[in-house]
Amino acid sequence: MNDLTPVFQQGNAWFFIPSAILLGALHGLEPGHSKTMMAAFIIAIKGTVRQAVMLGLAATLSHTTIVWLIAFGGMYVSQKFTAQSVEPWLQLISAIIILSTAFWMFWRTWKGEKNWLANIESGDHHGHDHDHDHDHDHDHDHDHDHDH
Repeated sequence: MNDLTPVFQQGNAWFFIPSAILLGALHGLEPGHSKTMMAAFIIAIKGTVRQAVMLGLAATLSHTTIVWLIAFGGMYVSQKFTAQSVEPWLQLISAIIILSTAFWMFWRTWKGEKNWLANIESGDHHGHDHDHDHDHDHDHDHDHDHDH
């Protein structure tokens, strides 16, 4: 990691600190950070504006806290290890997490499809009969059979 002391001694901090804040704010507006899931949750529970604001503040606070903890942890770890020695282990851990998540998603999907097929084979579907009355000179019934 480069030493930033000479940069700050040159008087360029006025440029770097606001730039970092601006880039951090723009980063928060990018896709991801579970904003879509949070919006879907608020819509699903028919939440209020107050609930949406509280959820946004909680997400912002938790995200900011995690970023600071990672930064301080990185500063501590960087004193103990080099990036070259840690990178292969981090890649291995990342691969394990990604493969585990993929396996879990595959297993859940396969289990759901298996249950769905078992329900269809057992005849666990139902039909609907609908009576429709129309405001013209005759009445008639429609029988509709829907499979779900």
